[in-house]
Amino acid sequence: MSRKTFALILTLLVLTIILVVVAITNKPSPMQTTRQSQQRIATPTPTPPVPGHTTLSLSPSPVTPLIGAPTIVNVIIDTGGDEVRSVQLEIAYDPKVLTGMTIRPGTFFTNPTVLPVGGVNQSTGRITYAIVPGSFKELQKGIGQVAQLSFYPRQASTSSTAITVLDKSLVTGNTRGQNVLVKSTGTNVVLAPTR
Repeated sequence: MSRKTFALILTLLVLTIILVVVAITNKPSPMQTTRQSQQRIATPTPTPPVPGHTTLSLSPSPVTPLIGAPTIVNVIIDTGGDEVRSVQLEIAYDPKVLTGMTIRPGTFFTNPTVLPVGGVNQSTGRITYAIVPGSFKELQKGIGQVAQLSFYPRQASTSSTAITVLDKSLVTGNTRGQNVLVKSTGTNVVLAPTR
């Protein structure tokens, strides 16, 4: 069995155990269920709360890279008061314009673990990247760097290109694994013309 297969099986097993523990610990007692049923009968149904307040953005925006030098773009999270336990980034870029794209963990989570999903596809310009804190019990909130992108611009054949955080990106909150991401913003890479 290869190391990648073993790591994937181990990761899936750990996530399954964590989800079972969360499901068991969030189960209400029969007394709570009876009280909740009685309260539902007596009170009108409230409007559902907004699922979250978390935003993701790429910084700096815009960014002007130097040809032949690595360029760094930070993925910034602002939880807006939400407590979060994982981030899955789905990012798109033009591989004909940007090359050597890499992604690594930022400083937002303590001892982060990168889950073995997707990674950087240099030919399609897609990044799938999932990161969780070292301890599943850790919940984090605030503003910080969740990841860092590094890339090189090819010789300027266009004046600018975008790096986009796609709608498929997720930020898992404390409330039963619900996605609390409400907005994401990419960045524009402004390429200096070659002389």
